[in-house]
Amino acid sequence: MTPLPAADLRSNVGTWSVPACCLPAVAYEMGQVLKTEQFDPEFQGQYLQTTYLDTRDFALRKGRLKADHYLTLRLRCYSPSCEAGGDYPKGVYAFSAKTEGAKFRLEVPSYQAEDILQNGGASQIVRGLLPGDLLARLAELAGDEPLCPVVSVCMTRYACEDPVHRLTLDVEVKTDTGKCYPTNVLEQKSVGKDAMPLLATPLRPIKLSKFLWATQ
Repeated sequence: MTPLPAADLRSNVGTWSVPACCLPAVAYEMGQVLKTEQFDPEFQGQYLQTTYLDTRDFALRKGRLKADHYLTLRLRCYSPSCEAGGDYPKGVYAFSAKTEGAKFRLEVPSYQAEDILQNGGASQIVRGLLPGDLLARLAELAGDEPLCPVVSVCMTRYACEDPVHRLTLDVEVKTDTGKCYPTNVLEQKSVGKDAMPLLATPLRPIKLSKFLWATQ
């Protein structure tokens, strides 16, 4: 099994709240409209732990609130087949950066991830990983302020896709600071922003930035 999904360049079509009573229907429908992803062919769920990086005074969070000029930095651990354990689960690590118009992702070795998460190496390593345009954005928003892990968001993700669409269902979303998101979350990404929702199950749309929610 390949634990790290391919980079997703599709656009968000919608995000919906999925109450626990609707989980069986949504999971069934996902399997009917799309195939399970390669990294979880048996649809057992994949445990994800996403750690967001920021300065101590949350300079990047302040930029994210403006929505049109921001930089989000995160380190995600993809653990195979819903395996979770310890403060930082074993698996494949990927560092990613996102702005309002660009996405960047790079797989990093576990020793480098541990330096970012636990050994105070976030600033030096992240600045060495970022391409020039994103490094300039970081300097604009945070200056020379040191980066550090500010929160980790954990969940189990179920996913289906084809070359055009991708559906993800995030279950039991919670943080290492004690927050629990009150519902499960379904997201659809498609090649075209004007794509129609794929599922017929009636769900309420929501707008969610896990970074902003987790650091609120």
